[in-house]
Amino acid sequence: MQAYSLIISILVVTLSGALKLQFAYGFLGSHVPLTEFVAAAFIAYAAYAFDRGVENKEDEKRGTLFKKALLLTAVFATIGAFALYPNPALVVPFLVAYLYTKGIGGYRLKGGKGVKNCIVALTWSLGILIFLGTISLPVMLVCLFFFCKSFVNTVIYDVRDIDKDKMAGILTIPTVLSRTQVTALLLGLSLITHMTVIGAYFSGFIAGIDVLLISSIHSTIYIIAYCNGFEMFRNALVDGEWILYAGYIILRDCIL
Repeated sequence: MQAYSLIISILVVTLSGALKLQFAYGFLGSHVPLTEFVAAAFIAYAAYAFDRGVENKEDEKRGTLFKKALLLTAVFATIGAFALYPNPALVVPFLVAYLYTKGIGGYRLKGGKGVKNCIVALTWSLGILIFLGTISLPVMLVCLFFFCKSFVNTVIYDVRDIDKDKMAGILTIPTVLSRTQVTALLLGLSLITHMTVIGAYFSGFIAGIDVLLISSIHSTIYIIAYCNGFEMFRNALVDGEWILYAGYIILRDCIL
């Protein structure tokens, strides 16, 4: 991935990370504090920049200066996150991210057959849980929703890298299952997840039914598309989905 494309990808992930927290608060009928929104953006940036700044054999080669810049800015983002939200629990997602990217004693959490997908999804949902600062049925439903959404999206990116992963001997869900099986798996998981939170809405636990309905339709479309050969606009439609939903909210509020 070229430096320009990587920078755009990092910016999309950074903003989407903060917007996930905003929507998590929204699903619970509340508003995210500005300091937490910015801290979440810093965490998303730091995790992604650190992952891309540390060279691993399965990743694309990057210039030394660019890698150093990614790592340095990741450190500053980490400091900024703790300055804005000085909660020791934030160490947990950073630790998981470190074990995922670098590992200890040669062992990394970046394993195959869905392990890395679960770890990435767990990191996102743990971060949201820490910011929400409480454990209740609605909160756990929201965290489960974001866990499943993140899991699905990481598998979709593995579909793109099937040939490269097979050549490197890396076992991912798309290298083990056929495209039809991967599509069915992700559609089933997405359908169950959305039906659960939509059911929670009608039970009075969750807010934001319009975003949940849009997400269910949007997810179905891009799962089918990207699991079956479509390649265009992946960053915008998958990583940037929460940016799109935020745009919808802004437009809706302006009209209404």
